[in-house]
Amino acid sequence: MSSTNCFHCGLVNPDEAFELNVLGDARFFCCLGCRAAAQTIVASGLGEYYRFHQPDQQPVDTALSDKQQQALLVYDRDDVQNEFTTRASDGRKTAIFLIEGISCSACTWLIEKRLQQLAGVSYVAMNAATHRLSIEWQPGDVKLSDIFKSLLLIGYRAAPYLPDAAELARARTQRQFILRLGVAGIGMMQAMMNAVALYSGDISDSHERWLWWTSLLLTLPVILISAWPFFTAAGHALKNRQLSMDVSVSIAILSAFLASVWATVTGQGEVFYESVNMFTFFLVLSRFLEFRARTLSNAQGNTLVRVLPATCSLVEGGTVRETSIRDLIDGQIIRLLAGETSPCDGTVVRGQSEFDESSFSGEFRGRAKQLGDPVLAGTINQLQSVDIQVQHMTTGSAVNFLQQLVDRASAEKPRIAELADRGSRQFILSTLLVSLLIGLVWLWLDPDRAFWVVISVLVVTCPCALSLATPTALAQSMAQLKRQGFVITRGYVLERLAQLTEVAFDKTGTLTEGRFELSDFNRDPNADRWAFSEARLKYICGALEQYSEHAMANALKPLTAEFSASALVIEAVETVPGAGIQGQSELGLWRLGSAAFTHQDEAIQTEGTRLYLTCNDQLMATLTLTDRLRSTVAPLFDTLTGLQIRSHVLTGDANPLAEARLRTAGLNGQFLAGCTPGEKLAWVEQRAANSLAVVGDGLNDAPFLAGASLSIAMLEATDLTKTQADVLLFTNDLQVIAHAIGVARRTQKIIRQNLAWALLYNLIALPIAALGLVAPWQAAIGMSVSSLLVVGNASRLRK
Repeated sequence: MSSTNCFHCGLVNPDEAFELNVLGDARFFCCLGCRAAAQTIVASGLGEYYRFHQPDQQPVDTALSDKQQQALLVYDRDDVQNEFTTRASDGRKTAIFLIEGISCSACTWLIEKRLQQLAGVSYVAMNAATHRLSIEWQPGDVKLSDIFKSLLLIGYRAAPYLPDAAELARARTQRQFILRLGVAGIGMMQAMMNAVALYSGDISDSHERWLWWTSLLLTLPVILISAWPFFTAAGHALKNRQLSMDVSVSIAILSAFLASVWATVTGQGEVFYESVNMFTFFLVLSRFLEFRARTLSNAQGNTLVRVLPATCSLVEGGTVRETSIRDLIDGQIIRLLAGETSPCDGTVVRGQSEFDESSFSGEFRGRAKQLGDPVLAGTINQLQSVDIQVQHMTTGSAVNFLQQLVDRASAEKPRIAELADRGSRQFILSTLLVSLLIGLVWLWLDPDRAFWVVISVLVVTCPCALSLATPTALAQSMAQLKRQGFVITRGYVLERLAQLTEVAFDKTGTLTEGRFELSDFNRDPNADRWAFSEARLKYICGALEQYSEHAMANALKPLTAEFSASALVIEAVETVPGAGIQGQSELGLWRLGSAAFTHQDEAIQTEGTRLYLTCNDQLMATLTLTDRLRSTVAPLFDTLTGLQIRSHVLTGDANPLAEARLRTAGLNGQFLAGCTPGEKLAWVEQRAANSLAVVGDGLNDAPFLAGASLSIAMLEATDLTKTQADVLLFTNDLQVIAHAIGVARRTQKIIRQNLAWALLYNLIALPIAALGLVAPWQAAIGMSVSSLLVVGNASRLRK
């Protein structure tokens, strides 16, 4: 860039530009902000940024007023961060920010590299397409205000990502597409009317010149409004030394337009304004349809957030008052009347009702909720009033957790998408070289036709269909599965689903309903020595399980209400995954769990799960808990068998009688009972890569899920289990798993169809255009129809 333009932002420098030595060369800047940004970038060892940087024509403002500095410091407050951050168990926080000032891929590289230099920042991922920054940091090591300042010093402003803001941006982009479509459509129709008169042949020279000039005036808005984004994108690609689809598109449009302008001004040659307008219209249309398909999933997620109420009924000291949901904190009690929407995640503490969870699961049948059951933000109370204890406010709720996971999956590309991207770039280079060769041949054969033959070749071989083949199919599949409660959180999920040959399930809470009932409680004679009544022993069981998230714990937690006098204090409670739970009291060590964990002899097995309560290894009571298989287990096993997939069950439950029930339901693989988390993990590691999926929900399933090539967590899963999962199942209909495998296989099939069609079309169209048998306007129709066929084929996945 010349010294007359700012080295950082590209604006024209003032007469006395600000100078700075950058990597050994004197560079000039339009303002102190741009110079300070460049100085920060170079001082951070990131000067390589300027090799690929595309200026965004916006000067940098790095000088902060006192008011602006105070505004940044506000973001360090926990109550403010609660609106847009999530906190991990080790204290780390994650958030998504919208970044202003991004102009090219070099900006993405710079932002990631600069933030990775900050102490306390453990993860940074910048999405160049959506301008969203995903970041994870340790609040004790770095403040959020310092992260914002670091971005500001290199020329970028950050703001918390809020779904409403993203939806506004999506709507704004959609309006821009509609404007571009309208302008191109009107220009195409009017230019075609002029072309009909011109091609009729019965027209005077003066009228012909007049139609040329009117066609030029009609095409100018199409070039400046509808086609302009193609030109800017092509310019950015060339400055970054890359070839994109916009490069060949821009060459074709500009060449045809400028040649037509030359013919109009000089009165010699031919004009093809109608071809320029038609090509632009169909190209914008195909991009618009691809945009709609790609943003459908995000739009649905944002809709969930928009339905959350602004206020709720807060229960305090026996009174109920209306309050803003922004003032709610964890632990407070709110009252939901029939027909009201829950503003946050929580747990039912009074009453029972049914909730519409269709926004998550796609199931419109009400789901019963009673004491202790979880309620998700955005779900609707259908029957009667209930009181809910707040657990997560809006940004930590399932709604925003769901949206963040969907954003992460959308940002990641599966292997086939990356191959398609690389293939399209190589195809563009090949097309440009072939077009040049064809042009040279036609210059020798027929110089008058050479230019228009080259234009037809560029237009007809535009790799739009090749570029749209994969992303449109993936977007449609993910949106469809999300509507049914199968939420994909990683970009590689669909590809691996299509390759599955085995699925391994945890039993308790996954294949069963997870609603255990205490069917039998036998007090052991050893309890007489301690004068422990049955009620007191039940209280001890409930007190131990208060600290557990296992599905069995929900059946035992209410037992604390059966005994209150002279209650023992249970301390130092510790959960042993896959075995049981233990805690200390003044009488010694209490354990509740399996026979091996409690050092007891295994009793004769009956239907249900046997637990043992011991004090200092002395048996106090034996408990039997029963659980039912989900109604969808048998149809799931049958469908998986039809898909030639083996189903396995690995469970920590040592009762072998459950195998008979599962075999009757259609289990066709292994059944392993009494598995520890380590044994489950070892079993998974023995399987072939990318051929096994695992499904679980409990704390002991976290290693099981983390070790698998594809992991699926149930809705009721613990937070740790959810973080390890590639898929979250927001429905109790297990048949969705088999359906997702079918969708994944159809997706791969449609992607292959789209790629095959795109390649076949170009193989046929290229020689026809090279022989001069296709006019530019016909080439525009052929290219656009090819792209629309690809988008339409992918849209079949929505059904």
